[in-house]
Amino acid sequence: MKRILVTGSSRGLGLEFVKQLLEKGNQIIACNRNPLKYPDLLELKNKFEDKLVLIDLDVSSKDSIDNAFTLISKEIDGLDILINNAGIRFGGEEKYCDELGKLYKEDFGKIFTVNSVAPVLIVEKFLPLIKNGRDPVIVNISSTSGSIGRRSRKGGGYSYSASKAALNMITKALSVDLHEEGITVVSIHPGWVKTTMEYTENAPLTTYESIKGMRKVIDTLSIEKTGKFFDWEGNDLPW
Repeated sequence: MKRILVTGSSRGLGLEFVKQLLEKGNQIIACNRNPLKYPDLLELKNKFEDKLVLIDLDVSSKDSIDNAFTLISKEIDGLDILINNAGIRFGGEEKYCDELGKLYKEDFGKIFTVNSVAPVLIVEKFLPLIKNGRDPVIVNISSTSGSIGRRSRKGGGYSYSASKAALNMITKALSVDLHEEGITVVSIHPGWVKTTMEYTENAPLTTYESIKGMRKVIDTLSIEKTGKFFDWEGNDLPW
């Protein structure tokens, strides 16, 4: 049994992570804003009462991160896997449109706060628990949109793509800083998955397929693979 924290656990990839990891007998800390208002999470809580802890966490708020750490520290004394899954595609209420001539400075700030800044602040805060984990692993859910090496034919997507590229750099920097502690840090691209996010209606992967694949990748991780960028099938991706 592993002790696993998943952010952004109310729906989509995060919820499917929680489902599959619980079914494998793990203890899960599911974090998202107002978790008690999501029927799927409550149903899982009823089914896996002793294995699932629901924590209110707004990853964009340092106070919320601090409070979540206090609550979680009362539940567990070590964290084996941290999955930084929480993310957003666009920052405003309008339809996503991130192209030249239609950029919003405010959206950049919101997207970077959630997709890039929050993961490293969460790692920093939860580091005492991670250090007490068994062969601890930090997984940052990234995207090929953040791969500079793959960007050649299509522009646009400035804020989201840049935020994921920044997350990849954070992964690399953390992998160096935490190597001597024996903490493995990787970025994983989940594939193009059909979720509630904009523009995924035609995606070829289901959340079940994506998470099943990423779970297999996570199971193979070791300190020798720290600082890598993988897809959901375990293939190396260019930064």
